[in-house]
Amino acid sequence: METLTRPKLREGLEVIRGMDDHPLLYDASSGIYHRLSRSAAGLVQRLDGSRSLEDIATMMAAHGTRTPEAARTELDRFVRNLYDSGLLDGAPTPQRARDTGRRGKRNQMMPRFVVSRTLLPRLLEPLAAPLRHVPGRVTAGVHLAGGVLGTVLACWALFAGPSPDPRPAHWTTLLALVLFLCQIVLHECAHAMVAQILKVPVRGFGFALLFYFMPLAYVDRTDAYRLRSRASRAVLALAGPVNDGWVAGLTALVAVTADGTAASVSATMLVFQIFSVLTNLNPLLPSDGYAALEAGLGTVDARGRAFGLLKHTLLRRPLPSHLAAMTPAARRLHLAYGALCTLYVLVLAYVAVLGTVFSWGSVQGVWGR
Repeated sequence: METLTRPKLREGLEVIRGMDDHPLLYDASSGIYHRLSRSAAGLVQRLDGSRSLEDIATMMAAHGTRTPEAARTELDRFVRNLYDSGLLDGAPTPQRARDTGRRGKRNQMMPRFVVSRTLLPRLLEPLAAPLRHVPGRVTAGVHLAGGVLGTVLACWALFAGPSPDPRPAHWTTLLALVLFLCQIVLHECAHAMVAQILKVPVRGFGFALLFYFMPLAYVDRTDAYRLRSRASRAVLALAGPVNDGWVAGLTALVAVTADGTAASVSATMLVFQIFSVLTNLNPLLPSDGYAALEAGLGTVDARGRAFGLLKHTLLRRPLPSHLAAMTPAARRLHLAYGALCTLYVLVLAYVAVLGTVFSWGSVQGVWGR
């Protein structure tokens, strides 16, 4: 096959420097980033269709310590991976790339539905432009301090503050839930604002179903891979939870200073807010805390590798090359992480069922009045 004997990268691919100054192969047609090793970044430049695999392997052996046979084996595996990813001329487009442009797509057991791809960047740019002139550490520090303070205040109001009505009305719970859904939108807008300030605008916003049953709002932060600084990526990941801390702090102030309906609704909201903070920082979920941890450690798609290893191990299938290349210790660590994530999802599903039953009871209580 000519595609594999004289490989040529297809049009629309670009090698860029992104996270931690690692080379990335960016596919403009699908918007997907492919991480490359530093040696692979130089190698893809030679894939112009004018050289045979034998010629390239000979050059690899001449400029390295490998034998021609070892270089050819490594090159064959690399070219096959490029072909399977649809990055060579004549290669079929993989399902992942075909799904990227759709309004509804699936990722990490989370179907996503795009509402708009351009609205948020247009709305946020006038606000982001002046903030770029403020030192990033100042902006991030103030935001973080307020979020932490608000979260502490919310915990105090919930657990040590004035006792709320132990049996709030059903409509109070529903009103608190509606307000909390508005907070989720603000959470995603915080991510979008930081992305806009860092000049990696979100690709769109919409809603998702975590594990196919838990509704969430989301913004597409894929272009965060272009941020070389780990700190910038971590700040972007934590922007939402920190913003939640600010909102929770304001809610706590209302809960402890107001009375009547406002106090009851605020106290109910605090329960949702504290649970949300814990969920958003939980690394066992595809959460903001997980994204911040990945940014801090400089890893990519640890969950994907963990679930891939778990699936291939349970089904006793041969490991793909990127998983087979992992050290035994790394495999064990990823398998343990994947197992913990799976167990946690089962527990979360059970809690979600109980919550659904409670919410349905609230709706029936309102209708029955």
